[in-house]
Amino acid sequence: MQRITVTLDPDLVAEVDRTVEQRGYAGRSEAMRDLLRRGLAETRRQLDPDLSCVATFTFVAEAGVRELGQRLAEVQQRRHDLVIAQVQVPLDHDASLHTLLVRGRVRDILAFADAVATQRGIRHDSLSIIPARIEVGDHRHGPDPNPHEHIRT
Repeated sequence: MQRITVTLDPDLVAEVDRTVEQRGYAGRSEAMRDLLRRGLAETRRQLDPDLSCVATFTFVAEAGVRELGQRLAEVQQRRHDLVIAQVQVPLDHDASLHTLLVRGRVRDILAFADAVATQRGIRHDSLSIIPARIEVGDHRHGPDPNPHEHIRT
């Protein structure tokens, strides 16, 4: 690692110290590294809509809203290439929490999240995007998955 020197005003130092204590960081340096990573990731996301990423998209859907389930299914089906997994948890008789794990380009994920969040019956939503390299195509590790296929008798 490389050491750098940063000058901060006392109020900002106090806020960093509170963050270190509240989140349980080992020290200021670890907190600063984490905050810098998050800030840089957000900057990259804003500057490059074609950036590959993974994300969680969470929303609360009202129960009993006319055709909401059908509309959500249609939005997800149109972008089936983005959705990796999903979980739905009933919160009470009136609402359920949905969490979708998605991957793709930032612009596509933002558009997908907007298409879901703007549906009538969606009360709250939250999108967390993490820049990540996404491998596409053949992805093999280790020995051939079917070793008997190449055996000659």
